[in-house]
Amino acid sequence: MKRNKHIKNIVLSISLAFVCLSQTAWTQPPAKLFLSDQTSIGESTTLIHGNMTIGSIGELFFGCSEIVQGRNNTLYKIGNYEGEAGAKIHLSVIDNTNSGFFGIIGTATGRTEIVLDMFDNWDGTPIVLVRAHNTGSNSAAFTMRDVVSNGRIAYLETDTDGSDRIWYIAEWIDFEEDECLPLIVQKRNNTLTINNNAATNGGFNFIYYKWYRNDVLVHQGAHGVGLGGIFNVGRNSLSPFDTYHVVLIDQDGREHHTCPYNPTIFLPNTTIIAYPNPVQADESLTVVDVQTDDEELLENGVIIVYNIQGNRIGQTRTNGHRLTPIQLPHVPGVYLLHFVSGTFHEVIRIVVY
Repeated sequence: MKRNKHIKNIVLSISLAFVCLSQTAWTQPPAKLFLSDQTSIGESTTLIHGNMTIGSIGELFFGCSEIVQGRNNTLYKIGNYEGEAGAKIHLSVIDNTNSGFFGIIGTATGRTEIVLDMFDNWDGTPIVLVRAHNTGSNSAAFTMRDVVSNGRIAYLETDTDGSDRIWYIAEWIDFEEDECLPLIVQKRNNTLTINNNAATNGGFNFIYYKWYRNDVLVHQGAHGVGLGGIFNVGRNSLSPFDTYHVVLIDQDGREHHTCPYNPTIFLPNTTIIAYPNPVQADESLTVVDVQTDDEELLENGVIIVYNIQGNRIGQTRTNGHRLTPIQLPHVPGVYLLHFVSGTFHEVIRIVVY
């Protein structure tokens, strides 16, 4: 996902009737922001503190061409979120880079409809739209009407990732019985899996898998037993010159075949930023955003905090999360955030004033 390195740190404490591209800031965090009409968040990353409710006729636009053509925005909400029935959030994925994204460092409840700007060349790859970081988020907090784009049907799916709940768009696959099934999914450079989610694979529930590489059986197993639905080559990388297919057995004993798949070698592209930066001493809370396609990097990541004298203050594990809140000392000065994961490391300087 593309992220803008600039951020507006907004603390809102009044009810809004109509605000467009608001950049007003107050010094004391509010208990709640209540949105009862239309508000457009601007073209850079925005951070809002305090709880937030969108009323039954409230509409929030960000990264959406309906309000600002071609402008991107990501909204991070430090606090809880609630949407009343009838509330709407307009998001855009028109350029295939997930321009609109809503990150909630808190709990999401209520019911809000997501209205999408879709792009025409979507390849069916799942795209995360909303992520709430606290356990207890309601799976129905966000809903979406199915969107037809270039012959594909996009619909909203929800899943859990540790204590996080995510909402993402997925593709409904509708194919004939005698066609091959495009269900092989690559995870990292060394792992292939089978999509066994009936909601996204055409309604199938597979119980047994036979993996073939260049038409030679290399692995087999039952669903949920060992690595039945997973093929892993360990520390090695899959070869793009090998062709894989899988014979699938469903719960009714019927046999299906996946379409041939040639692995892709992913080259990790990692950018790490922290925002806000600088940060005020009375709050001293920043968010480290590890922008990467390498899931292992996030799973094994550690953020170590040092002061400018090189003294270690503390550390926080990313635990697979891309966004990690870091509480810095309430003492003005320069601090170093050292992100380490395996052999990868990067240092960010952050100022507390």
